[in-house]
Amino acid sequence: MARRDRILRFTVVVLRVLLVLNIAFATAFLIAALASVPLHDVLTARIAAKYPAIDVAQVVTGIRALLLLGVAASVPAHVIFSRLIAVIGTVLAGETFASPNARRVRQIGWALLAIQLLDVPLLLITPNFTGMGVRVDGSSISIGGWLSVLVAFVLARVFAEGAALREDLEGTV
Repeated sequence: MARRDRILRFTVVVLRVLLVLNIAFATAFLIAALASVPLHDVLTARIAAKYPAIDVAQVVTGIRALLLLGVAASVPAHVIFSRLIAVIGTVLAGETFASPNARRVRQIGWALLAIQLLDVPLLLITPNFTGMGVRVDGSSISIGGWLSVLVAFVLARVFAEGAALREDLEGTV
């Protein structure tokens, strides 16, 4: 049990670091997207110098869209990290099957779904970079991602059932 607790505590530390990094990157992406407006001429000149045969305006639009998509992706990532930290906290406290955990896991499911849906605009953005000689492997529509969404919702239901059984048991004792 002590070994499991150490692993869970380490996981919480990793999740907290990821939470901070997520906020830092979202902030950096937002600042970069906003800065690209007043620095438009500098940005287009550098891209045109490096890639003279491409549509620079389309590339700049693609860069801005990717930056904003990164900001948007930080919201569900924040939900996943913060809810996992809370779930682990209740597990460490011996309250695994608690009603709030069912809600948290359901929120994680919705966040995972949002991340999967963000692949759609990504598929629309990546063609902006054709002709640059740069391979843009942004979209990762996969069955695994969609299955993780389903697993999260099933686990949310399992947590809800477990919490209800626990409450019934506590009521009969």
